[in-house]
Amino acid sequence: MRMLYVSEATGWCGGANQIWLTATRLIRRGHDVAVACREGFQLSGRLKDSGVPVVNFAPRQDYDVFGARRLARIARDWGAELVHAHHPRAHALALLATLFGLGAPLIVTRRVIKPVGRNPFSALKYASRRVTRYVAVCDASAQELEHAGVERTRISVIPSGVDFSLWETARAARAALPADGRRVVAMVGHYSAIKGHETLLEAIPLVHREFPGTVFRIAGRGTEGLRLKADRLGLNGEVELLGERNDVPELLSQSHLYVMPSLQEGIGTACIEAHAAEVPVVASRVGGLPQVVEDGRTGLLVTPGDPAALADAIVASLRRPERAAEMARAGYGTVLERFSIDAVVSRLEELYRSVA
Repeated sequence: MRMLYVSEATGWCGGANQIWLTATRLIRRGHDVAVACREGFQLSGRLKDSGVPVVNFAPRQDYDVFGARRLARIARDWGAELVHAHHPRAHALALLATLFGLGAPLIVTRRVIKPVGRNPFSALKYASRRVTRYVAVCDASAQELEHAGVERTRISVIPSGVDFSLWETARAARAALPADGRRVVAMVGHYSAIKGHETLLEAIPLVHREFPGTVFRIAGRGTEGLRLKADRLGLNGEVELLGERNDVPELLSQSHLYVMPSLQEGIGTACIEAHAAEVPVVASRVGGLPQVVEDGRTGLLVTPGDPAALADAIVASLRRPERAAEMARAGYGTVLERFSIDAVVSRLEELYRSVA
């Protein structure tokens, strides 16, 4: 089967990671996959390094007529049997391209849980019957699509997948972490108002009342910008703002706990990866996270935006490391079964065959 993936992503993010993982796996399974994206950035570079064909596609805005014409031509030249748009602008441009000769079935992935916009353009995007099928990464995302008027029969819930081979070294290294010494709590995610970084910073002084000296390592694009708030809270050596990192498995291998205090979240791939590294997890009860973390069995869930509740859960996990380790083992088993990249790609293959 010949497929064309479309994305406007430039920096590395969860969606870009899924494009890379699924495209490479589909090619290994004998499919032909090309990705239309902006060249010269992280996504295109990693795709090319992995042998995935890349076609330069750099639309100027959501409804770029010339970009839509070019996309329709790219799909025809590639001989695409289906087109899969992975991000909002890709969705808009692929939909517009159907007016310029894009005849292949169109699939759109929605990874966020915020309500679909009520402006006329958003309404048009989600009301159009030219989109053959939507992929929602979690039940909450599917519900938002339904609220926007998409029939449930046109929505497939397929979560993001994780390559467990990338996390086995981290998992093995964690097993050798000393039982005593300084505790390390990690968070990974680009800085955004919805990711809950500020909630975590406000929870840290509360954690230090019970476990002074605990180190919090916060990695992700833009997290350096949290330094001013950290300083105002008196958090100096106990908070490391690492910025964007390429060694997340190594960071998790040194961590006693992973936190994901999001205010909004799709499926939370970073949380799945923490489970894959068998790191105990504390996360917000929001979006698709309850589908990843079963409260009290594979981790702890807390009310989003509540620093005290977050601090209590962190303290509870640090106070009972044996219990936290038990939940981490259960979490590993759960995500291995539900969220391995091979399982996810098999579900995508089934979807693609049904619409192509």
